[in-house]
Amino acid sequence: MTDDRLPSRLGKPNFIKKFAPLFLIILSCIFGILLVEAYCQLFFPLPEHGQDKAMRRVVFFDGGGAIFQNHGDIFTYDPHGEVRNFTGFFHDDDKLNVEYDYHFRTNNFGLVQDSDIAPGSPSLLLLGDSFTEGQGAEPWFRLVSPEIAKRGYQPVNGGLLATGFAQWLKLDRYLVAQNIRIEKIVVLFISQDYHRPVTNIPPAVFQCLSAPPLCRVDESYFYRLPPREDLPSWISKIRAARGPTKLWLSARAARLLPASYHVYKYFKERLSQPAMFARAEQESDAAIGELIRIYGPKNVAFIHLPEKDEIENGPSNLGLRARHSIEDAGGKLFDGFKLCRLTTADYYPNDEHPNSAGYAKIAACFTSVLKEMVAGAP
Repeated sequence: MTDDRLPSRLGKPNFIKKFAPLFLIILSCIFGILLVEAYCQLFFPLPEHGQDKAMRRVVFFDGGGAIFQNHGDIFTYDPHGEVRNFTGFFHDDDKLNVEYDYHFRTNNFGLVQDSDIAPGSPSLLLLGDSFTEGQGAEPWFRLVSPEIAKRGYQPVNGGLLATGFAQWLKLDRYLVAQNIRIEKIVVLFISQDYHRPVTNIPPAVFQCLSAPPLCRVDESYFYRLPPREDLPSWISKIRAARGPTKLWLSARAARLLPASYHVYKYFKERLSQPAMFARAEQESDAAIGELIRIYGPKNVAFIHLPEKDEIENGPSNLGLRARHSIEDAGGKLFDGFKLCRLTTADYYPNDEHPNSAGYAKIAACFTSVLKEMVAGAP
């Protein structure tokens, strides 16, 4: 007589024996993730990923014209503009919390400075991104212009948001073609600049800035500042276009597993556009070498400024590669991490840009580099 219950008795142990290694692997992965998270929470707190921060950031501009203008594959602001930058961040309560609200002027070349620049005058050109432009506060270039002029050079602020080394070389060549006599250059850069490609303002952004009724809010991060009574409806439209569910999920994942989420976003970004980043870094190397070749190593200085998330841990690998590129090309590199003495309190709480106190420190360390660079100049 056979026992029909025998297979059921043997089934459970066989199932456990078969899948036990898989369970152990899953448990080991979970334990490893939690261990890494705990370690990073204690010793290496990670910042919010830049792309997620950009999804929460809303930038409104106000002023005449379309705010920007393209010059081939690069851009400047509109000449002789009076521009207002009104920037806020979405939070879990669906409200837009204002981070900064300030005004700046542009000159005859659409650069962020109060004074026009004249062809033919010996000039000292600052090149850089939004840190050099002064995004987030009244332009710090006003603090250093008199120091540059006192040393016999016409001050020129070539800082423009979201630009990198290759674009700065093109801006320099554009200004030279307009008979601006550049004799010395100071490049202020952050680590991210090293893999930024050359870019201009796309049509969708121009449409949102110059023709708001036709604006597709999901295709731009910049918008024309509407009248006060229309601002809530615009904020609601932008919030809906950015996807509140997606924003909520990414924010929750970043809070619960910040280290794992940071690694995931990093590799997703690098793997999704590896060719673009690699090409941009090669173009940065070429631009660094070309600026030094054109003006000579004594007339070009590079200042590496820290991003907020580098204050505690030092330069990122990207920033170190930028430094090596400058040194390999024979350039003069100044360590702004030590020289400028910025702290996390010198940056906005949500935005990655310095506040007024931070920009004042950048102005002070730029002035010390200027003194060394033009020592003995008339």
